[in-house]
Amino acid sequence: MERTVPTITATPDRSQVAYRGRFAEPVFAVLGNPASLYTNLLRHLRPFGAAVDSLSINVTVLAEANVVCYLAFGHVRVRLDNLEVFFKDVPDAETIRGVLNGAFAAMQDTDKSLVPVAHEGIALIWARLDEPFSSYIRRFVTIPEGFTHAKPSLEIIEFSDDRSPIGTVRLEEAAGIPEGLFMRSTFDLGSSPPDPQNLISTFTERLNLRFAALSLKLQAT
Repeated sequence: MERTVPTITATPDRSQVAYRGRFAEPVFAVLGNPASLYTNLLRHLRPFGAAVDSLSINVTVLAEANVVCYLAFGHVRVRLDNLEVFFKDVPDAETIRGVLNGAFAAMQDTDKSLVPVAHEGIALIWARLDEPFSSYIRRFVTIPEGFTHAKPSLEIIEFSDDRSPIGTVRLEEAAGIPEGLFMRSTFDLGSSPPDPQNLISTFTERLNLRFAALSLKLQAT
């Protein structure tokens, strides 16, 4: 008879989410002459806090070259090989959808090489549990004898049928929340043409499935 594992409630103290879209090829030409990119970022993201003084470029190291537009909720960053949209404090779904729409429109209007061809979602969650983290993590990890003051953590890499990595999850005790949970999850969101509604729905579905697989229930705040 299979043993039922109790579900633990996780009440978030703080959450951050990000979207990362990979370009087909590095966009050297666009970052070499970013005037059009600046214009389109301002035009499409102004409702979310974009302004001239919120734009910056870093080309000190070629491999790390990027243009960033800071917003009220986070930032939109264009690197040589990807577009990143980061929300430092998770707003409502309508705002996330609006920022993604604006970012994709800015990429499309600047150069077709900036339209992402593959998509990834990232979730960072700091939460309080209704069971101590040190007890919860022992469901998955046993510390060998001799590690007196060690703190256990767990990292899982998920693969597709062809052995390509499609996601990761890391669990550890949250800094600043004694016996709390920090979870970092990444998800492959496919390679369809970028559509904010579809990306948000897929991200939410996969995050919920991951919580269920880890015997966690995310408490709405």
